[in-house]
Amino acid sequence: MEILDPTNLRPAAGREADATRPGDPERTRARVDPERTVVRVDPERTVVRADPEHTVVRPVHRRTVVRCAMGADAAVSTTTPLRTQPTGPPLPPLPPPRALALPAGTRLHEYGIESVLGQGGFGITYLATDVHLHAKVAIKEFLPEGIVFRTAEGEVRPNASGHVQRYEAGLRSFLAEARTLASFRHPAIVRVARFFEARGTAYMVLEYEEGEPLRSWWPQHRGIGEARLVELLLPLLEGLAAVHEAGFLHRDIKPDNIQVRAGDGSLVLLDFGSAGQVAALAGSDTVIVTPGYAPIEQYGFGGPGAQGPWTDLYALAATLYWAATARRVPDAEARALKPDLYMKAAGAEAAACIAATGQRYGRAYLTALDAALQTDARRRPRDVARFRHALCADHVASLDLQAALQHDAAAGVDEAERDRAGDAAAPADEAAADASPAAARGSGPMWGRLWRPLHARCRRTGQRLRPPRDWPLAFKLAALLVATALLPMWLAGAWNVRGGSEALARSELANVERIARSGAGRIGQFIADARHVARGLAGDADFAAFLQRPEVGEMPALQRRLQGLVRADPDLQLIILMDLQGRALISSDSEVMGRSFAFRRYFREASAGRAYTSGIVVGAVAGASGFFIAEPVSGPDGAPVGVLVLRLLAASVASIMDELGEDGVLTPMLVDGDGVVLHHPRRDRIFASLVPLTPVQQAEVRADQRFRRDQVASLDEPELARLMMTGAAAGHGSYRSRRDGREEIAGFAAVPGHDWRVAVSASRHAFEAPMRELFHQLLWSLLLVGALFTGLALRFARGIVRPIRDLTAAADALKAGDYEAARVPVRARDEVGQLGRTFNVMLEVLRQRDVQRRVDRG
Repeated sequence: MEILDPTNLRPAAGREADATRPGDPERTRARVDPERTVVRVDPERTVVRADPEHTVVRPVHRRTVVRCAMGADAAVSTTTPLRTQPTGPPLPPLPPPRALALPAGTRLHEYGIESVLGQGGFGITYLATDVHLHAKVAIKEFLPEGIVFRTAEGEVRPNASGHVQRYEAGLRSFLAEARTLASFRHPAIVRVARFFEARGTAYMVLEYEEGEPLRSWWPQHRGIGEARLVELLLPLLEGLAAVHEAGFLHRDIKPDNIQVRAGDGSLVLLDFGSAGQVAALAGSDTVIVTPGYAPIEQYGFGGPGAQGPWTDLYALAATLYWAATARRVPDAEARALKPDLYMKAAGAEAAACIAATGQRYGRAYLTALDAALQTDARRRPRDVARFRHALCADHVASLDLQAALQHDAAAGVDEAERDRAGDAAAPADEAAADASPAAARGSGPMWGRLWRPLHARCRRTGQRLRPPRDWPLAFKLAALLVATALLPMWLAGAWNVRGGSEALARSELANVERIARSGAGRIGQFIADARHVARGLAGDADFAAFLQRPEVGEMPALQRRLQGLVRADPDLQLIILMDLQGRALISSDSEVMGRSFAFRRYFREASAGRAYTSGIVVGAVAGASGFFIAEPVSGPDGAPVGVLVLRLLAASVASIMDELGEDGVLTPMLVDGDGVVLHHPRRDRIFASLVPLTPVQQAEVRADQRFRRDQVASLDEPELARLMMTGAAAGHGSYRSRRDGREEIAGFAAVPGHDWRVAVSASRHAFEAPMRELFHQLLWSLLLVGALFTGLALRFARGIVRPIRDLTAAADALKAGDYEAARVPVRARDEVGQLGRTFNVMLEVLRQRDVQRRVDRG
């Protein structure tokens, strides 16, 4: 967007990344050379830099600078590693400059082209006449040099297929800029009359006003003084605020983009969106900056959401800094690396520079510039209102009444912002870590890059959690009253519930241990009874005599005898009579007879004269799971002559275990000496170990195939294993189940005469349900009482706060200039009523003074 000066036939310099001086027809254009790294013309023009966040590894870098006559402030800069080869095809040759411009007399809708006012690398500005209104206008044409050409019919076309997408992206950016700017109506922002597409490109019709850029105007007008400068800036600040409220940023404020009108000397902000057009054409790996005026976030540091109104405020403050000191602010990248480069406007060194120009500025004005020029964006004013508050601290009389009141309101907001920002010199600040080039390049220890942002974020969170001073007074009064009444009740109830929960837990722990003892005793008795039967059979003289002299004729009678015993006892599955070689001579199951069981441990133990009870074994022959009781059969001399084996059904033990968990709340389990679960309500946990078995234990399981598997999986319950697999005969405790992810309690007891252990567990959530129900009832009663009491407290608090709220509403109406609505209704004769009457008197005085001020201003 351009406001042009017809006296020198050049656009306001610096509004496009490669704008040229139109007075020089033989000007040199900068063309990006793929063998080059940097093209720079002047340090105060727009710069295209490679975004450092797109380069993960950056070795030693080089910079190459080529200066040319594109204009006083044009510059294109990028950074690439040494020995980096150029990528992509070379650009086609540039057409002659004047060949791209439309000839005089060309019609664009109702506008007739008269001459070229200015031409840059991304557009041409024409002086034109509205043939219907006979009014001069400026027309800006989107025409990026180097990637387009103009046909004989005047159409604009990309000059290569590789440029189509770049051209379309730039065109979309140009139209988006025009559409947004056309909605603004403010004297400090140049007006866009209309925009349209034609001849393969787009055009923006601007108001044509005479004037000159601030850069050339200011040196002859330095003596106007701070007060007059502030008066000139106020409309400009209002226009910039309107732009920000619309969600739009300028991103390229500098002396060349502020026009001084020739008529009344007012300021106009030019060239919105030029930086966006350059970015769209340059690609996603570049950022647009003007060194000295662009803050650090425009260099790509801080992430995509780092830019905001504070970005434009930095550039405006840099412009005012230049006007005050005649020196440009150091480049933001350089300042991030060396903060001492910046000469504070309110410092002694800057005072000497200001004195050398013959100017005088107040400390508040200069301090406002320093605040807006902070490298840390969080420490700058967040919007125009706060910057204006700081800038006009010594010139409140220059403001309208409403602006003065808003100025006063901004003081409280700025104070809150400073409290949240903390100490400006904090070396571990998050923004400093994020915004520094060193951090963006990934330098420094990994723990430092992770810790500094986390520490700063935690610090800010803690500050936000401090008692808020901005809560409504009625809410604070009501909250205080409710807390005073309900907090003791809450503490007492919580204490009682906690004590009850602990007592209930102790009772439940004793209960689950008692149930585990009962189950272990019943299983122990079951095994003892089976052993008694085994010993009786092993001592039978008929079996001993048969084993000493086996006779085939005796086998049927002995087998029928064993079969009768199995039928009589439902817990018995199988009885086997073996010789000393482990061969089954007689069995209640004919299929077992003749098989060898010499490899079984129970045979080896009994054949050596020792009675043995096995663990649970998954049967290969007899089918269902069971366990074995083996007794040696002795001859007359007491030496073993064979082995008698009983196989009992594991289902009999399982039925005992299942009875322990009939209520569905308790979980019974049976564990052997190795920590392998023999019984559990969930079948997927049977024959799995509480903790991983040792290689030796896994080898034994694989060798004897007791569980018919080669590997025993682990349930990964080390806390339960430590609780159960101790030497104690019984006990209880709490643990956290890794498998179920919940807190549980468990009681355990050893099975007498065996290495088995019975455990009964329960979830804390289950047995604490009654206490939770009691707590919920207590909570609901507190909420009910609290709601009733809160209503009473709020009614009481509102009676106190209502007059204060009326005063606040009156102050807000006064800020909006509505004097009638600003009158305070006075209902009482107390201290607040007296304050209301005083406010009304002051209001009338202010109204009369404001009217007189407007009359004096004309």
